[in-house]
Amino acid sequence: MKKFISLFFVIMISSGCAAQHGNTSTVTSTAAGGSPEPARSDRGTSEPQILADLPELKIADHLGQRSMKHFPTYAQCQIQFTAPEHTEDGLTIAESKVLKKLNRCLETAVSQHVDVLIFPELSLGTRASERATFVAKLKATVLKENMIIIAGSFYDKERQSRIPVIGPGWTEYGFKVRPSRFEASPRSGFGMKPGDNLLLVKTEFGRIMPLTCVDLISDGAQYVVRNLANQRQIDVLTNINFNPASWEFLIEANSLVRRHPIFVSITNVASYGATYQRCQQKDYGYCAGNSAIFASLRTKPTDCPNCFTAIKGLIEPQFMQNKDRRHTAYDRLAGVVPALKEGMLIYDLNLRLIREPLSTNAPDQGYPPVRNLRRILF
Repeated sequence: MKKFISLFFVIMISSGCAAQHGNTSTVTSTAAGGSPEPARSDRGTSEPQILADLPELKIADHLGQRSMKHFPTYAQCQIQFTAPEHTEDGLTIAESKVLKKLNRCLETAVSQHVDVLIFPELSLGTRASERATFVAKLKATVLKENMIIIAGSFYDKERQSRIPVIGPGWTEYGFKVRPSRFEASPRSGFGMKPGDNLLLVKTEFGRIMPLTCVDLISDGAQYVVRNLANQRQIDVLTNINFNPASWEFLIEANSLVRRHPIFVSITNVASYGATYQRCQQKDYGYCAGNSAIFASLRTKPTDCPNCFTAIKGLIEPQFMQNKDRRHTAYDRLAGVVPALKEGMLIYDLNLRLIREPLSTNAPDQGYPPVRNLRRILF
């Protein structure tokens, strides 16, 4: 029997290709015309390398038989903080004062009736005792307000970067699959260890995948995300960052939304270390910040007469080709928090639409894909 393996990686969530474990499932690749492949730890050495390199996908279902909300409200929190290197393992520990800034975002989100709040990478990277106290507060708030918090990330005892996704009465922990160049180390016992899988959470506020930093530009993660989007199995990709090279990541997010029915957000820190002084005069692409939301939003006067006028005040000049047009690389950018600034980006996402219909006169679909977009600076 020929060992022909399809290079088209089919993720079949509802057809028995996922190993069920309560409300979570681990999806594996499927051979053409055959049965699901075993979990990676059980696979033989004959597996094609292209499949072996793909990250596994963990699906956590917290939606069940309920319907998703038509226009859930999302908020992104961009704050300034430092995370100096820890001498014991070469990783970083965020300063305690970051929790006060996160608390301000939390209070603002509650007052704005936000459904999903997103913190940047390493937001929970404080010492374990401080983190535990703050997470307890997040869990209590989430339960009271019926919301979800993608609570940034932290390094666990195994030196893996974990992403807590906190919902009412539940918490899921995702992984950062690939370390960045700031986290890699040639020394034993130092640096970040690669993560185990990607996490997709099904909720009443959308099917959400959190990705940390360079996972957005990882070939394997991109393959999984784009494949899920093609099959309409994902609504929102949230990329969290502690990253100076913000423009590069905005281009990746724009590409995803240009080609697939998906919303993508980038949530970054306001600035990055020594770049703060160099970026006072001009954002040259390596100044961090630029937390943003990307959506398939028509802006031609014949399609949506008011759309571009409404959003261009929320888009920085460097992303504009002229006063009436965005650069092609950022033509799905709907709003951004500038580098060096602390604040929040808040908006409603149309989960019934995501991508604009071919006909501009389709009122029952509830266009536009994004509404109530606003920026709050601290």
